[in-house]
Amino acid sequence: MGFHPVHNVLLSAAIGIQVLASGCATIGPAEEARKISGTTRPGTGEKYRVEQFRIGWYDSAKNLDTPERLARAGFDSVMPYSTRFSIEEVQAFLRKAEAAGISVHQEIPRTRVADPTGESLADFIHAISGSPAILDWYLYDEPEWKRVSRPKLLERAYSKIKSHDPGRPIALVFMLPGLSGPYRGAMDNLWIDYYPVSRRSREHADIRGGKYAERMKSFGRRADRYGIPLTIVPQGFGENEAGESQFWRRLPTPAETRYMFWASFLARPVELIYWTLYRTREDWLQDSLLPVVREFRERFPDAVEYSPDPGFRIRGGHADSVLLGNGRGRLWLVILSREGRDRELRVEAPARYVFGGASGDAALETSFRLESYGVRILEISEIP
Repeated sequence: MGFHPVHNVLLSAAIGIQVLASGCATIGPAEEARKISGTTRPGTGEKYRVEQFRIGWYDSAKNLDTPERLARAGFDSVMPYSTRFSIEEVQAFLRKAEAAGISVHQEIPRTRVADPTGESLADFIHAISGSPAILDWYLYDEPEWKRVSRPKLLERAYSKIKSHDPGRPIALVFMLPGLSGPYRGAMDNLWIDYYPVSRRSREHADIRGGKYAERMKSFGRRADRYGIPLTIVPQGFGENEAGESQFWRRLPTPAETRYMFWASFLARPVELIYWTLYRTREDWLQDSLLPVVREFRERFPDAVEYSPDPGFRIRGGHADSVLLGNGRGRLWLVILSREGRDRELRVEAPARYVFGGASGDAALETSFRLESYGVRILEISEIP
């Protein structure tokens, strides 16, 4: 995944047919398999509990130290590119992941997916499906712009995988989610990647006016229509260790990193998995991303509950909000500014809610200064 020279050639034409493609969604074999896998997504008016919210990284199966490295840093999952590696090399990576307690989204080599007989695909599934580290199968990388990855081909591979391993979900990732409709019959989980921070852009250029927030909401609406879980793949690459730009991108600043992380929850994902570890910078990982991950884990050590907004009112500026619970009785309202200047905001709680935790002073409203494109996390309580 990521940016390739051919992307610029295909992007304009692909965007031009998104509207047509979005109306071409077909119901395929995934509909029946989801009953087995239990991978469903409630509508926006319902509470949605994710038992184990994961945060992870893409990487390569050749990097056998990655699972332990991720575990030490507090991450939960990895998607190791495996197309160029033997079954024995993939098995070695899976053993490392199992030992480190890291869940694996296991990529299936593309030549095996395309095998018309299905024999090499079946061989791959049989060889590694016994690993408890495998969380699900990563069927194909951005199929919507690749001529070889036709929907019917992926549906055939999907059915073959399910015939040998019916219990594990199967995921597809899209750069252009408007073109994902024809692939509904080949996936249980929808992944969407979005890397908006360009090389020479000013800070917050891709957040301004709620641009990033609206994109996340649109991703969530698409997953709602499909009725399947959503994984967001945020931007974790830009400059390399030598300071050189990669794929015409720069790394997000600390403020952008924090905003983009928390704004992702507007889409109600089940996981965030960054692209990609072998292209990120260690100082960015340590100084920009990890503080945000720790901030999140202090509040949400495992589960995340998405609740419909009962009517919090924000005055004094424009902001987005999402109501999150940790499954242990604590609730937070995440406020995300849509403005490029500081604002004095006042937030009013609806009936049955107050600001403050069980041990703090309760209030029906709260005021605070929110910086340009800032994030504020307010603990709230529900009155019995």
